[in-house]
Amino acid sequence: MEQINIKVAFCLQCGGYHSSAPADFSQVNDPEVTDHFFYHGEPWFTLNKETFEKALLLEDTVVKTLNLSNHKINDKKYCKCTRSPKPVNKIQVYSFPVSDEILMNKNQVSDSELYFTEVYRLCYNFH
Repeated sequence: MEQINIKVAFCLQCGGYHSSAPADFSQVNDPEVTDHFFYHGEPWFTLNKETFEKALLLEDTVVKTLNLSNHKINDKKYCKCTRSPKPVNKIQVYSFPVSDEILMNKNQVSDSELYFTEVYRLCYNFH
């Protein structure tokens, strides 16, 4: 018999769990996983990877990987806390106006560039 592990999203406030899913989604069709899904229902156990990942974005959530048989011992400890999504760390970007001096210096042609362009033209004139 194959060992089935599940990922469980626990609440740090009450210690209960608010979502769980198979650790390996190739085991979704396993009879024990299907039985556990029908026993608990969608918010507590999901077969959809995206739904579980949305549950991870809530505040005060920690994910642990457990054996399914060990999880069945305390699988009635649900989390009923109201949580909001984790705040997103925003990176502030400041843009400064570019002065005209920098643009003029960038567009100016140096003396060495003029020399090499003249050498290039002369080279092709004599060949």
